[in-house]
Amino acid sequence: MGSQEVSKGQLWTGRILSGLIVTFLLFDGIIKFFLDKIPMSPEAQADALRLAYPPELMPYLGTLLIIITLLYAFPKTAILGAILITGYLGGAVSTHVRVLNPLGSHILFPVYLGIILWGGLYLRFPKLRELTPWQK
Repeated sequence: MGSQEVSKGQLWTGRILSGLIVTFLLFDGIIKFFLDKIPMSPEAQADALRLAYPPELMPYLGTLLIIITLLYAFPKTAILGAILITGYLGGAVSTHVRVLNPLGSHILFPVYLGIILWGGLYLRFPKLRELTPWQK
């Protein structure tokens, strides 16, 4: 398999997509430490209760998400981070399916994030392109 070149446009598009994912996931991880201090609407509180995760578990989930997101943020560990985040997002899909949340806005949202996550890597890392099944 030959090494492929990454154009400047592909590289920057990949960096931007990855940066958006890193920003979103770090925010999500950090906010898990402050859920008890954030005022929420009654609807948001009801939705949080339906997920059935104990509030004292949230900082642990936040720590996990921050660690695996930082792995994704650095090029040397980006693939490992992407694999671990994919597992985390799979758990999010499972949670939304379990409580019968709406398909497009809740159940598939982690899938959308995963597509952006892997799309950013695909554009930045030519070696990853060599592993995809649609390459010659």
